[in-house]
Amino acid sequence: MFKKRREREQAELAELLRHPDRAVRAKAAADAAGSADVEWALRELARAVAREPYAESFSETVADGFAAALRRDPVVRERTERVFAEHLDDPEGLVRAWTELVAGLGGPPAVRDVGQDMADDMRERIVHLRGRGWTAEGIAGLGRPGDFARDLAFDIAVIVAALVVRRNEPLAPDEAQRVRSGIRTALAEALAHPPGGTERGDILVDLTQQPEEDSWTDRARLGLLFDEALALCGDEDADRRQLGVETLSDLLLFHGVFRPGPVGEALAGLASEPLDAVSLSELLHAYDVLHVGAPLDDPPVRLFLDGLRHDDARVRAAAADGLNPMAEGSALEAETVTALAGLLEHDTDDKVRAAAARALHGLDFAGESEARAAADALARAADSPVAEVRALSLRKALERGAPGAYDRLLRELESPDVHWAFLTQYTVVAENAEARLPADVRPRLMERLERLEASGWAERWDGEEDYPDEEDRAEILAALLEHLRGS
Repeated sequence: MFKKRREREQAELAELLRHPDRAVRAKAAADAAGSADVEWALRELARAVAREPYAESFSETVADGFAAALRRDPVVRERTERVFAEHLDDPEGLVRAWTELVAGLGGPPAVRDVGQDMADDMRERIVHLRGRGWTAEGIAGLGRPGDFARDLAFDIAVIVAALVVRRNEPLAPDEAQRVRSGIRTALAEALAHPPGGTERGDILVDLTQQPEEDSWTDRARLGLLFDEALALCGDEDADRRQLGVETLSDLLLFHGVFRPGPVGEALAGLASEPLDAVSLSELLHAYDVLHVGAPLDDPPVRLFLDGLRHDDARVRAAAADGLNPMAEGSALEAETVTALAGLLEHDTDDKVRAAAARALHGLDFAGESEARAAADALARAADSPVAEVRALSLRKALERGAPGAYDRLLRELESPDVHWAFLTQYTVVAENAEARLPADVRPRLMERLERLEASGWAERWDGEEDYPDEEDRAEILAALLEHLRGS
């Protein structure tokens, strides 16, 4: 009787693990994890993880129950911990060992061919696992099995490994061909429009931006997009190379670093030849994203410094933005400060001056003289006609405790149409634990901010910039008011 009841319960749970509602599946996984038949639970949950359709937040799916089930059996738990501990320096080996473990429990076949994209994905996740306490000896300093912190580190590792495998599943050949054909059609349409134009830009944004809803095929599709962009970057035809660097720049902007090795090689090849202003500005943007996400051993600082002297403002702005943090610690720090200060003071383009101010403020200079020179350049820009430049100059003054800095802030906030940058830059200062708002300033600051709120400042969005829009402006103001009221 008990055997039949258990079989019936298991059959019901197995059916619920396939339920269309994610919450029902997750609840069934948690119930299965507590089953007296651990071997059955591990087999069913390993298979459920492999077919889980929900890609938005994997920890809120059957994967959480699978981790709990792996913890129940001391032998299985120890084997699982060894898989992670022994492969923290070997992402490919971790994928193989993990999938072999899962296959042994009754899950899908082990992965033998670990592609570069999957290895790169796992490498990034291992950094996170180390931060959670994983070492070559196991989970260090987080108590014994059963303690919350240790179990959490274990569960995160299991979910991360399962996620990497799911995210990097290849498309079926027919589907891959269909997706590639669609990408090439869009690129051919973009090629028919002028470089840097709205029509081409709109096509490339639609092609490269993040989809509205996450899917397990997103990373495979992204790989195909990078394939096509990199192929264009190496094309013999100059127009196609130009389209390639525009596409690559958009891909990096929307998705961050992906395939850093091939991307770096493609950018270096493009940088070695003469480029028009559109291509060069896109190249600099791409290099900037790449270096921030995967710091280059020998960043092309000279390329960016040369870009500061370009005739086209788009190139100068891209070069200025990219020097932060590319110039940090280089032998060209002093030249970088001098060049950026010159742009800030003399350039005729507002966007270039704002980019120079952002770089001067953001760079963490190794040399004290360079840091002082950057601060002095920002101080001289206190009365700049460019609002974002004044805001950055003011932030530096507040951070340095310069006399009259709060008076400058209060004067800016007197305007009913004060630029949003003054609110965001002061918010950064205000949220610094070491910042001290003078007692006599607080009521005057609150009065001005509340007046802006009451006057509908957030709704006075001119629509010229995507960010901040009306909703963003409301959030900026509300967050600053909340911080000041609570501090």
